[in-house]
Amino acid sequence: MVDQRPIQRAVWSEFHAARKLHEKTARDLHRHEETDTPAFERWLHASFPTRLTALRELHQHVERFSRDVEIAQYLAAVSGRSVKKIWREHKEHLARPQPAANDDPAAGSTPENDSPPPEDFYEEPPDFSPFARPASEPPADAARDLYRRLVQRLHPDRGGEWTPVRERLWHEVQQAWDARDTDWLARLEIEWETAHDLINESSSIDRLRRAVQELHAARRDTERKLRAYRKTAAWRFTLSENKRAKLHRRIESEMDHDIDVLERQLDYLKTTIAAWEAPTSSRGARSSRRSV
Repeated sequence: MVDQRPIQRAVWSEFHAARKLHEKTARDLHRHEETDTPAFERWLHASFPTRLTALRELHQHVERFSRDVEIAQYLAAVSGRSVKKIWREHKEHLARPQPAANDDPAAGSTPENDSPPPEDFYEEPPDFSPFARPASEPPADAARDLYRRLVQRLHPDRGGEWTPVRERLWHEVQQAWDARDTDWLARLEIEWETAHDLINESSSIDRLRRAVQELHAARRDTERKLRAYRKTAAWRFTLSENKRAKLHRRIESEMDHDIDVLERQLDYLKTTIAAWEAPTSSRGARSSRRSV
């Protein structure tokens, strides 16, 4: 018989040290996500309501016009047809009255209504980028095992009180699984286990060693998120009220710059579409026929 208690105590000490390091970074993470970010969002909407509305509307317009222009240009490039003609057919198709869903398609049909519609203007062009990721990546075995264990513990049908903390953790598990982020899932599992005392000094050596590995993965995930959060305006927002005026001026300047950029993008897109919709001059048409 081999006495494994010294090894078990050593691994438990390693687990305890790793847990202390993780808990320190986890406190910063939860403070930012649960305290600073909500407070910053409330302050932002109260301080810049007009600018936020303008940015949202400009983003919507630019996105819509950009999509229309890119698809029209793509169809012109692959078909060899005039982009003006493609755009004109698209406008005519939109202006054509569509039958109601409960109308009889055979009633009152005319040759014009029976004519086939133009090419599907809104068909997305395929992504030929060699760097494009596949639509679905097979999950790693470690991520799948972590996800299954967390679902078994957190699922509402498993019983136990459905607290706001448990609900937040459940949704975060789904987000981590969608991202196939093993480190994120490991952080969530170790937080759940340490909060419910599922790991202690009497746990098996294999379980303690696995827990140490999960703690290191959890700390990597936490530190990665903190590095990104430190670059945001919401970082330590509630702890820096004396810098609020400076932050106000900086965000105001950034928003004005973004509004200016979006307005220029929208003007360019509208000018491009206006050129497509402009009638071709008869002199230009005759010149083109003579050149042919």
